[in-house]
Amino acid sequence: MTIEHAGRTDTGRVRSRNEDCFACIPDLGLYVVADGMGGHQGGAEASRHACEAIEAFVRSRHEVVRDLAADASPGNRRQVLRILGEAVRSANDRIVLAAEEDADLAGMGSTVVATLLAGDRAFVAHVGDSRAYLLRDGAATLLTEDHSLLFELIRQGRLTRQSAARFPMKNVVTRALGVRGAVEADTLELPLLPGDRLLLCSDGLHTYVDDDRLFRTAGEGAPEAVAERLVQVALNAGGADNVTVLLADVVAIDGDPQAVRAREERVRALPVFRGLSASELLHLMAACEHRRLAAGETVFRAGEVGDGMYGVIDGAVEIRNGDARVQRFGPGTHFGEMSLLEDRPRLVSAVAAQPTDLFVLTRRTFEGLQGQAPCVAVRILRQLVLTLAQRLRDANDERVILKGMLDAQAVDAPNIVSSEMLQEETSDA
Repeated sequence: MTIEHAGRTDTGRVRSRNEDCFACIPDLGLYVVADGMGGHQGGAEASRHACEAIEAFVRSRHEVVRDLAADASPGNRRQVLRILGEAVRSANDRIVLAAEEDADLAGMGSTVVATLLAGDRAFVAHVGDSRAYLLRDGAATLLTEDHSLLFELIRQGRLTRQSAARFPMKNVVTRALGVRGAVEADTLELPLLPGDRLLLCSDGLHTYVDDDRLFRTAGEGAPEAVAERLVQVALNAGGADNVTVLLADVVAIDGDPQAVRAREERVRALPVFRGLSASELLHLMAACEHRRLAAGETVFRAGEVGDGMYGVIDGAVEIRNGDARVQRFGPGTHFGEMSLLEDRPRLVSAVAAQPTDLFVLTRRTFEGLQGQAPCVAVRILRQLVLTLAQRLRDANDERVILKGMLDAQAVDAPNIVSSEMLQEETSDA
């Protein structure tokens, strides 16, 4: 993977000290922006510690990151994402320790956003309101969600994004580095394409450049020129805070770009995800599991408790009742939806009919969405209801047709055993 990058930071027009810090470490594929808090020298020290600690931690485990290029399996990707999350925790520990050793630094803290580029993918971690954006195909997608009072109210559906500009406490941060105990970073990963631009910034930029305007301002031009342009936009708008911008452009990837794009489009096309924004879908894709099955490999067996919904990205899955094939699902379809809503054994089995790539939304992930992002969960649930309603109508139509055929032949329709009765009979046996 070939990357070009540029970074720029400025004190701004109001502050006397720059408490922002950024780091570009191309040999690690690591890029970090930190925004310090604490006044006097505390904020600057905290952001510097954050950048240095994250670099040191990732460097100490760089062999794992480097090996991802040879084997980008889901397990290895999870390991790299875990390394980045642990790097952020190490930054918190270093800031806390530094504050304990120097009374003048007591109470210092920092927000941070970091991205690690490896194996044709971007791994992102953040704490606080420093942000990461993906600029692709004429649009800017927010990859991070601020740990702030404003975003928490938006996630809960208690405040709309349209009214956010008038919210009086939009700069109140609910999570930051520099506190005792464990600080968890929010993390995600996403595949990259040639032409992608990753933008990391402190709130000194996104306070003045909203998401809708961002691509028009930062979507074209060399990284150095765009970084300078963005800083100037913030300064011209008032520059009331320190402003830091870091850009990482994907010039080329090692894999097949067409295959990467086709896979993403198939995930987006799954009916259950209609209505989700690009940002919401990226977060959901990062939270879900991906499984690659060989031909003949079992997805689940009859009698196993359902663990979630499966979307077919590539290949095909056969639903079987014993040895009989009941149904076949190909690319762009999903099955097993009811296990998102109920904890019951499967009545049928599912087997990969050929090499198959599956996207798995587990019940645990879906339940987490209901608490963390209820608006997203509601939109998914609505699509599930529409899908199940259509299947119910289809099944009812088939029943009416079958009954008409039996009536024409003077044959009594058989009694249908419900799934509950079938489950009880199986348990008794």
